[in-house]
This record gives sequence, structure tokens and C-alpha cells, in this order.
Amino acid sequence: MTPEWLSKMSEELKQLNERFEKLSEQIEGLEKRFEKKPDKLGWDDIAQEIIGALTFSLPFLFTQEIWDIAKSLTMERAVGILILTLSIAYLFITKAKVSNIEREELFHIPKRLLTVVLISYLISAGLIYLYGINRLAEFSLNQYISATIIISTFAVIGAIAVDMVK
Repeated sequence: MTPEWLSKMSEELKQLNERFEKLSEQIEGLEKRFEKKPDKLGWDDIAQEIIGALTFSLPFLFTQEIWDIAKSLTMERAVGILILTLSIAYLFITKAKVSNIEREELFHIPKRLLTVVLISYLISAGLIYLYGINRLAEFSLNQYISATIIISTFAVIGAIAVDMVK
């Protein structure tokens, strides 16, 4: 081996190393650009939750069976359904790996859970009142609350489903 050949090989290796470093930097830049950032809770998410809650609660709003269940349900059982619904919603929002969402909390409670619950229960109570179901079914206050809790179970599922699946 001649020193000339060795220096030529050394020069080529340096050039290859420089090219490799440039390619590595370009790949890192591309990875950063295409890295999906977690989705923060925004107005688009709230709109999706409203649409999901409306879509899933409306079919159950007009069924006689739901009205009968609400009339026969004791307040203790209605609270049990409420707790069960909130627990399932909490588990789904915090543990499901359905979408890439940022974990945002308010007083150690996920913000998405707060918005989903608030939207679902307000929509359910509002729809019962808006369509006059409370007068048609002759609900007492406890029965109105029970009907809201029952219909909100489906509204919560719809709000979470539409919000999470993007």
C-alpha cells in the first residue's frame, strides 16, 4: 500500500462521514417536523363533543321505555348509574390509547372529562325540556333528574367517541 492511496482513502472516508452527518441532520429535522404533537383541548374538541352528545342522546330521548325506567328508578339507583357512567368515562379518557391527546387537568380531574360530562348532562337536560318530554311523560323533579342521568349515559359515550376518534 502506498501512502498516496491511503491518503486518498482517508479523504474519501472524510467526505462520506460528512455526507452521513448531513443526512442524519436532515432525517432528524424531518422526524421533528412530522412528529405528531399531542392534541390540546380546544374549541374543535368541544364542538365534536356537542355533536357526539346530540347524536347519541336524541334516539333515546323519544323512547317510552326510557321514560318508564326514569319513572321507576329510585334516586339511589340514579346516582349509582351516574357514578358508573363517570367511572367508565374517566377510565376511557385516561387509559384508552385511541388518540394522541395531551393530558390536561383541572384540580386533578381531566379537562376532557369535565367538558364531556358538562356538555352531555346539559344537553340531555336541555333536550328533555326543549322537546317537552318532562310534560309529556309527567315527570316529577326526581324523575326528570333520573331521565337526564339515563339519557346522559348515552350522551357521554357519544361525546367521548366522537372526540377521541379523529
